[in-house]
Amino acid sequence: MGQIVDAAVRFPTVTLTSALAVALGFWLLVLSGRADVRAFDADAPSLTRSLGGTPVAVAASVVIVSAWLVSITGTLLMDLARLTGPGGAAARVALLVLSALVAWPVTRRCAASLARVFPGIPRLYRRAATSNAPYDPGSPHTRG
Repeated sequence: MGQIVDAAVRFPTVTLTSALAVALGFWLLVLSGRADVRAFDADAPSLTRSLGGTPVAVAASVVIVSAWLVSITGTLLMDLARLTGPGGAAARVALLVLSALVAWPVTRRCAASLARVFPGIPRLYRRAATSNAPYDPGSPHTRG
């Protein structure tokens, strides 16, 4: 267990560990009723549609968890192989890129089953007439 904690606080996994802590904080807010699971859907409606209605927060959480698992596994394997020096540094940077590249297809595959867990059509959001972007009443363009 100590090896996993040690790997979680070293590069490249520490970047994903931080993102995982933020995601866990968001889900605690959702559980306490202070946030909505579809809070970010208006910010990325095309992403919501491309994932079959899966909420953006859910998809982001799956990406973060998948990337974190790949990264922690790779870090532990590099520790076993005793990679150090410039080669080890290059391998750790490559692991960060690899974990991101692996996480997206995993999320896409999980999207169909996740959409069933969060039923309902995503809310329709007002769109700006000129740019087709989500309508934001506080933006400088709408204030005139």
